[in-house]
Amino acid sequence: MSNNDTNINQENNMAENLDWDKRNFKDNNLKNLHNAMEYNAASDPALRVITNSAGWGIGVADDNVPGVSHIEKFGMNIDVDNTKETIWDGGGIYTYIETAETLTVTSSSVNDTPAGTGARTVEIQGLNSAGEVVVEIVNLGSSTIAEFKRVFRVKVLTSGASGVNEGTISVTSDDTSSVLAIIGVDGTGPTTAGRGQTFMAQYTIPTGKTGYITQWTVGCGKQNTDAVATLMTRNSDAPGDGAWNARDIITVSATTYAKNYNIPIKVNAGDDIEVRAYSSVNNSLVSSTFCVILIDNPAP
Repeated sequence: MSNNDTNINQENNMAENLDWDKRNFKDNNLKNLHNAMEYNAASDPALRVITNSAGWGIGVADDNVPGVSHIEKFGMNIDVDNTKETIWDGGGIYTYIETAETLTVTSSSVNDTPAGTGARTVEIQGLNSAGEVVVEIVNLGSSTIAEFKRVFRVKVLTSGASGVNEGTISVTSDDTSSVLAIIGVDGTGPTTAGRGQTFMAQYTIPTGKTGYITQWTVGCGKQNTDAVATLMTRNSDAPGDGAWNARDIITVSATTYAKNYNIPIKVNAGDDIEVRAYSSVNNSLVSSTFCVILIDNPAP
């Protein structure tokens, strides 16, 4: 057989293996190629967009990934000294309440009222006694209808002409008078500007979910200052409210350091997460952020 005859036979075999409908390949290798391709309405090959980690993250942010959600928590403490403090607006070690209570929202400014130029309403996000997420909108100077056992975020929802809170907003439990959240202000006098949201590096995993900490950042914002920060968790349902356990530690000196966990830190439903820090220089400013992916637990 001549070379020409061989080439003709090979071409015939290829034609037999390929059904000229673009979507129907008989050869197994060609089928694999077909399976890796997308086709438009005219049956022409089209470029497939592969979902990468960034695409998946966008899907989670848009609530388009079933059973998966996320939260980013960030906090700042502008006066960290040489003993450990929680990284939140209130300073010192944060105090948790043991039972759910109604909450009252107040401000240090007379302009933060339902008809004022400052903050008018706030949105409170937290957990009830069953560990379920509760969100309630409250007028300044009023109390919640729902009871909260945990508060992990409060933000100004509506305001007057200034667009922000003009004073320090406090969210206080009605029975124990514990300050559970603060929306602070920056600056003094005419340069004062409300933050519009709590800065608290704390969170509690809701009932029915498992949390995975994927990222943790610590920053020390003043020159010639340092900070030793600890990422801590505890099982709040354990006897005696459970013990706090260090899960990681970061040391910084007038800089910011971020950790991205290739293997995330697992945190179970009901567990509290909190960042604490101390500094060798009093009055240090320390900030922290952590990200949590929340996965719905299987139904029992």
